Amino acid sequence: MKRFLPFLVFLLLHMLMACTTDYEVENQPSLVVEGWVDDGEFPVVILTTTLPVSEKRHDVSEIKEHIARWATVTVDDGERRVVLTGKVDKKYLPPYIYTTSEMRGRAGRTYRLTVEYKDFHAEAETYVPQPVALDSVRVLPCDDDTLYQIKAWFRDNPAEKNYYKFFTCVGTGSRMWLSSYMQTLDDAMFSPGEEVCHTVFKGRIVMHRDRYVPYYTSRDTLLVKFAQMDSVSFAFWNQMEHNMTLGNSPLTASRRNPSFNVRGALGYWCGYGATVWPVTIGDSIRHMQK
Repeated sequence: MKRFLPFLVFLLLHMLMACTTDYEVENQPSLVVEGWVDDGEFPVVILTTTLPVSEKRHDVSEIKEHIARWATVTVDDGERRVVLTGKVDKKYLPPYIYTTSEMRGRAGRTYRLTVEYKDFHAEAETYVPQPVALDSVRVLPCDDDTLYQIKAWFRDNPAEKNYYKFFTCVGTGSRMWLSSYMQTLDDAMFSPGEEVCHTVFKGRIVMHRDRYVPYYTSRDTLLVKFAQMDSVSFAFWNQMEHNMTLGNSPLTASRRNPSFNVRGALGYWCGYGATVWPVTIGDSIRHMQK
């Protein structure tokens, strides 16, 4: 499994944008849960506590101090209950996860997550849908001849109500899945039975100060993840994208909280029916030139 955008950092930025009161009293910390389970993959959970909103200036390095270690994390698939093991993994950010090799996600099942940490108790449920295959993924040139775009094709089943999302993981030394910019899809957008084509933009990291460029360079190697999800997970990611988009401008900063599906904490627990497609931009360019 790969890692999503660090939710704790986004949450802090969102709170700073939305808050209109003074900062004389620092907020009490909340537990933040980031968890997911893919069809055929092990569940992964990351636990942190929120940074206080105050006049004090915080550094991103402080995230490590808010990692929730020594929690009791369990996942129940309806047949058995497994306790996840906490461990250091520097391919994630923050570099500490809870996981297990004793249980893999299976499409068609509901997974219940329980977290016990200090005085916090959190619970959530998610459903893992069937994966939907990508028909093809292609690298195409942009108007700027130094950048490239990725397009993906798939076919939606008109007999079902479906929700989809694209993620990208760039590089070989990371397990960090990033939400593909503005690519959370409701099949109400499609004509019944049509083959759907969508541009898979590069994932966006809100804490980077560099100008965001949604395209890829000839040196990029990445994985494209196409995930089907349930309506609850769709609502969460749809609102996250809305906040991330409007949050870049102080004139349009969103004041709407994401649709958290975790009781007793902030965050998400999402199940995905996922298809993963590897892409090496340089190899694709050479193939186009033949």
